Amino acid sequence: MRNALPLWVLPALTLAACSSQRYEKDAAASEAVSAETVTAAADSTSFAADIASLNSASRKRVRTADVSCRVPDVFTASQALERVTKSLDGIVVESKQQNEISHEKYIPYKGDSLMHVRMYNTVASLTLRVPAAAMDSVVQVLTQQATYIDYRTLKDQDKTLDYLSNSLRNNAKTYTATADRHTSSVDAANYNQSKEDNTISRQLNNLAILDEANNATITVAMVQPGRADVVVEVDPTAATRAGFGTELKTALYTGADILRNIVLFFITIWPFVIIGIIVWVMVKRFRKTSVQA
Repeated sequence: MRNALPLWVLPALTLAACSSQRYEKDAAASEAVSAETVTAAADSTSFAADIASLNSASRKRVRTADVSCRVPDVFTASQALERVTKSLDGIVVESKQQNEISHEKYIPYKGDSLMHVRMYNTVASLTLRVPAAAMDSVVQVLTQQATYIDYRTLKDQDKTLDYLSNSLRNNAKTYTATADRHTSSVDAANYNQSKEDNTISRQLNNLAILDEANNATITVAMVQPGRADVVVEVDPTAATRAGFGTELKTALYTGADILRNIVLFFITIWPFVIIGIIVWVMVKRFRKTSVQA
């Protein structure tokens, strides 16, 4: 069946089955938290493990993948990737598929029909977000399905220092401006508001870093070999042309109409015809008189 899961997806499903218990525990442990709890996590300067090690679990490492490849069938591969992503507790941010026409031609097929031939390439683009630990499995599943890889880019950016810089700045003691004889109340309020806005901005940046560190982003571009779409269509010229008898009658009426217009034209210009005849007679007589003289 077309919707059956391909065999190449089994490794990812196996990984999902092994990891499902951990994800279920995490989901069961998750509870509603207040805004203060979230901002406290964004401003925290403590780490569960020593960040001196590159592979420390406390490091804020942002992982991304960008893959462009050719697959036997774009629709099947897209469906499989979507299923694998959901099985790993990930989300499909975007999944787009379309046909790009490379060549199109109409060929006579029968007296009243044409053969419409279109050469096309099916392309798809997907944006997936999965737990960071599952990114390698999704990329491996995709590359195993691909028959040709245009490019594959894996990035691992360490944003630990960016996160720590934001946290330290938010935890540092800062001066609160007050109105006095040197500072107006408006200036003091603007200063305090700007300081508060900067604090919130750094908190949001840290929350974005935490989200990117926990969930990897995978961008996929797929194309399949070119195919032909052949459809027999009605020839609009033949379908809208009148019968022979009708065309014959129309031709007779058209000829009669042309003849009538010619006669009416000469009748309309009769004064110019008479003037032309008179001028011609006078010129002829003048020439005859000149010759006799």
